Amino acid sequence: MTSPNKHIPARVDGGVKVPALLVGAAAWSWRLLLVGAAGTMIVFVLIQLYVVVVPVILALFFAAVLEPLVARLRRHGWPPALATCAVFFGTLAVLVLLFAWIGTAVADELSDVGDRVEEGIDDIREWLQGEPLNLSPERLDQLEDDLTGSFSAGGSGGAAGVARGARTVTEVLGGLVLMLFTLFFVLKDGARMADWFKERIARAQRDDAVEIAGRARRIMRLYLVATALTGLIDGILIAIALLVLGVPLVLPLAVLTFLGGFFPLVGATLAGLVAALVALVDAGFTTALLVVAATIAVQQIEGNLLQPLILERAVRLHPLVTVVAVGAGLLVGGLLGAFLAVPLVAIAAQTANYYRMNNLAEAAAQEGQDLSGSAASGSSP
Repeated sequence: MTSPNKHIPARVDGGVKVPALLVGAAAWSWRLLLVGAAGTMIVFVLIQLYVVVVPVILALFFAAVLEPLVARLRRHGWPPALATCAVFFGTLAVLVLLFAWIGTAVADELSDVGDRVEEGIDDIREWLQGEPLNLSPERLDQLEDDLTGSFSAGGSGGAAGVARGARTVTEVLGGLVLMLFTLFFVLKDGARMADWFKERIARAQRDDAVEIAGRARRIMRLYLVATALTGLIDGILIAIALLVLGVPLVLPLAVLTFLGGFFPLVGATLAGLVAALVALVDAGFTTALLVVAATIAVQQIEGNLLQPLILERAVRLHPLVTVVAVGAGLLVGGLLGAFLAVPLVAIAAQTANYYRMNNLAEAAAQEGQDLSGSAASGSSP
C-alpha cells in the first residue's frame, strides 16, 4: 500500500495550482517571521536592561561553579547560611588577593607593554611604506581610521564625556553589587528558587524545563572552569616560550594570555599579537615570527588536546561557530558579550539537540508500534 505522505498533491487556490513545496515554504515563513520578531523584541528588551541582566547572568555562571562546594559543606552538616558564607567570602577573598597581586606586580609593566606595542606598530608602518608595498602615509592613516572608527564612534569630549564616564563607573559598581547580592542568595536559596519556578511551569513541559536547566548549569560550570584552566595553561606555555626566546615583559604578557583565554580563539590570538609586537621591538623580525609560531603551537595544543580533555562534548563547538559567536557577541555587548556568546550558543545548541533526540525517540517508538500493530493484524485469522 502506498504511504499517504509519499505524494503530496498540489493545492488549488483561486483556480491557480500552487506547488506543495511553495505551500510548505509559505507556512514555514510566516511562523519563522513571528518567532524572529518575538526573539528580536526579547533581545531588545534584554539589551535595554543590560545593567540588570548582565550581573544576574554572571552571578548564575559563578553560582554554577560554587554550588557544588556549598552542597558538599551542607552534606557534612554545615547550616545553609554558614556554608554559603564560607564559600562566598572565601572565593571573594581569593579573587581580591589575585587582582591585588595583578595590580601591584603587573600594572606598571602593562604600561611598558603598551609603549612597546606602539613602537611595534610604528615599525610596521615604516615597513609598509617601504618595498614592496610602498603605501603612502595618507593611505595608512585612512586604514587606521577605518580600523579604529567603530571604537571611537559617538565619542565626544567635554562635559558629555565626563558625564558618560561617571555613568559608566556608576553602572559598573552597581552591577558588581547586584552580581554579588544575586550570587549570595542563589548559593543560599537556589534550590527553593528552582522549586518555585518549577511549580509555575505546566506539568507537560516541567520535565523538559528541568532537563534543559540542568544542562545549562552544567555548561556554565564546565565553560567557566575550563576557560580559566585553559587560559592558565596557555599563559604558562607562552611564558616558557618567551623566556626561551629572550623576550622581555614575560609576566604581563602571560597574564594577558590568561585573560584572553576567556574569549576563545580570539583572545589568545590578540594576546599572541601583542607578544609578537613586543618581540619585534626588542629582538627583531625573526624573534617576532618565532613568537607567532609559538602562539600558533599553543593554540593547537589548546584546541586539539586541552579542550577535548577539559570540556565535555556538550560544550565544545566547531571553531567557525566559536569565532562567529565571539564576533557577534563583541558587536552586540562588547567584551562581556564576547565572553557570554560561546556558552549561550552552546546552551542553545544543547536545547535544540535535546528536542531533536526526543523527536527521534518518539518517531522510533511510533514506528515500532505501527510495525507491531501491522504484525498483529497480519497474524490474526
